[in-house]
Amino acid sequence: MPGAFDVDDVILNFDPAAPQDRFRKAGLHAAHAAAEAALPHSIPWPSGTAPTPAPLATPPAETDDLSRFHGNDAVVMTWTAAEASAMASLFTPGYPISAWYEYRNDLTKYIPLVTGDKAPFNSREADMARYYHSLGLYFPCTIGGSRVLLIKSGLHLDYDGPATPVRQLVQGIAQTIAPKIFITTGTGGGIGADVSLGDVVIAGSVRFDCKQQFAKKPWAAAAYTPSAPPAGALAAITPALTSVNAARIPKARRVPQFFSAATDAVVTTDFFAFDDSTDYYKLQGLGRACDMGDAMVGNALESFRDIAWYSIRNASDPQIPNPGHDIQEASREAAQIYASYGGLTTAASLIATWAVIHSARATASAAREKSETGPRKRTGSPRIKGPKPP
Repeated sequence: MPGAFDVDDVILNFDPAAPQDRFRKAGLHAAHAAAEAALPHSIPWPSGTAPTPAPLATPPAETDDLSRFHGNDAVVMTWTAAEASAMASLFTPGYPISAWYEYRNDLTKYIPLVTGDKAPFNSREADMARYYHSLGLYFPCTIGGSRVLLIKSGLHLDYDGPATPVRQLVQGIAQTIAPKIFITTGTGGGIGADVSLGDVVIAGSVRFDCKQQFAKKPWAAAAYTPSAPPAGALAAITPALTSVNAARIPKARRVPQFFSAATDAVVTTDFFAFDDSTDYYKLQGLGRACDMGDAMVGNALESFRDIAWYSIRNASDPQIPNPGHDIQEASREAAQIYASYGGLTTAASLIATWAVIHSARATASAAREKSETGPRKRTGSPRIKGPKPP
């Protein structure tokens, strides 16, 4: 019946690259749009820095671990089908998520942990077969000279159940790959009227705001501090890059605003919360955007001190007007906006992701060059030690 779509299903599983029939039948507007209209257009990356797919010579078995990527410069993790399709459009052009590799390593450890009835991991829908008992999809790419592994997680904090297996997944990936950089990125809900559709938060802080299923966990209100953006990252995010897709989003800024101050927080809730004009979920004042997972990444990476980690979220739905005080209707409106524009708003957060990886490498290269060309000790004939004269 039109208007009867499940909001959680839309947020997690709607794929603008290949809209599923159930969303068309339920009256989701975006399910009738062409993929060309819903996904990012190519971006004029600076010469030599364009994300480039790096397919493996031999497709891996789905049970393979990720040890072949040990020492990669970066891992970029995203969460929903729409986010992953947008990422594939810009970071692995020519390789949509239908061509990404499936990851089902060590599944027996996870099967008893994922108990949520809305978890994609447990879905037996025919069009969800790639996500059933799957830890995710992945594909390697390069950004300049940096080796990057892109991952679409098959696990989700708010939908998998009380065991929070996504924490174990993140730690396993960090342990196996040992990247220099770990970025969690994707869509989110803008908090406050000053965050517009398509704006981006490069979080200075990430915190939990758990009021339902995880309210009694010791980390229910914990906060974590991501790494500061590397030198040059913010300057690398230019209107020439961001305006290409921002201009395609109605009611969005032509040039998105990027919030990156230490006080600009991403707020992780334990259900699908969003900001509305009545502040129904009491998110206002807590941060710039809300999501459903990044604080758990911060929690999982606490012991990995050598990994610089970042939370980068785009506002795929802004503050929702709610003059009638009908939070269910506001929720459906937020889902419609997300489905219609989430693929496009994700372009800006992917540009920020690219900027962090590109600038980190440039900064490291500059430091090496300075070290190699700096003052050196005078060299000459080696002094030969011998017995002292009598």
